[in-house]
Amino acid sequence: MSTAADEMENFAAKAALRNSIKIALKQLKCQDRSTQSLEVTKKLLAHPKYLSSKGVAVFLSMKDEVDTEGIVRNIFDSGKHCYIPRYRETDGYMTMIKMNSYDELENLPRTRWNIPQPSEKDLRVDVFQSGDLDLILTPGLAFTKQGHRLGRGKGFYDKFITAYNCLHKPPYLIGLALSYSIVDHIPCTLTDVQMDEVLYGNRQTSE
Repeated sequence: MSTAADEMENFAAKAALRNSIKIALKQLKCQDRSTQSLEVTKKLLAHPKYLSSKGVAVFLSMKDEVDTEGIVRNIFDSGKHCYIPRYRETDGYMTMIKMNSYDELENLPRTRWNIPQPSEKDLRVDVFQSGDLDLILTPGLAFTKQGHRLGRGKGFYDKFITAYNCLHKPPYLIGLALSYSIVDHIPCTLTDVQMDEVLYGNRQTSE
């Protein structure tokens, strides 16, 4: 059983791992990211859980993550319900908001990370109300191949998934990762949510 001392030690270890992963991701070349993102996208679009899903939550990627543009477009093209994150930094609350088309994303306000996000005044379908998620595509700074995940330290996804699972049928969880984010071990704390599966790219060798 985890003790308070164990939890503090794990929090410190996670902070150190975050720093090392951020350093590794700074080495990421645009072509490498593009190639790996295409590889991950192909894996996902052929995945049985994706093919059978109706409601999909997907993150809008930052430059050090798998580029999800192709995935988002396919969600709309396939007639699936597309949900994207809306979060508040003040209290760590996050939900998923339904979007109706890819073009709508271009007109959304931007967060300080330059990610499109519906405003609080934008009255759209909230996934806590609809409860129709089959699949959550999850970002992370690091993953193990077994599904352990290291986020950026805010706890947005862990809190959201835990809250959603208390109200609705738990969706399948797939982490999407670049090769730089795959590690052998991640120290876990009590609130961490494990992925069902992780899809990742292969690091490109320089010529």
